[in-house]
Amino acid sequence: MRALIVIVFSSVIVILANTAFAAPDITDAELRKSVDELSASTLVDGEGWKVYERLLHPEYSRWAIGEIYEGRNKFVNSLEQWWDYGMRVAQRDIDMVAVDTTDDLAIIRFKTTETFVGPEGPVEGFSGFVLNTWVKENGEWLLLSAEISSTSRND
Repeated sequence: MRALIVIVFSSVIVILANTAFAAPDITDAELRKSVDELSASTLVDGEGWKVYERLLHPEYSRWAIGEIYEGRNKFVNSLEQWWDYGMRVAQRDIDMVAVDTTDDLAIIRFKTTETFVGPEGPVEGFSGFVLNTWVKENGEWLLLSAEISSTSRND
């Protein structure tokens, strides 16, 4: 009987632990589509900076690794230059941390590790945490802001 109680108790703990620590997911299908499209755009076979141009809110702002981009146009222009130079994300791993949504606002936190490739081969990688704020306007999800904090930069 004691062994049965231990087995049942252990099973309950495992179930609760798996439930409590399950990775959050984006349940809104349209938001998921926009997030995935934006993420895929800078991959080697992605569509590039034009996806950002389409999915960034007019009031978009970004803070990344100590640099503040002064609005949407400056960021899109720098991404276009990066893309035209031949830079791409070779691989991106994303671990969701939190997803909080309402009807027209979503805050998504995740950890990402990326490797890059340029015209001369592999270049410095990136690992960090990202907080993205999305807003839904006229039925379309647009990225309003991004905050990126580096956990490490490696060669």
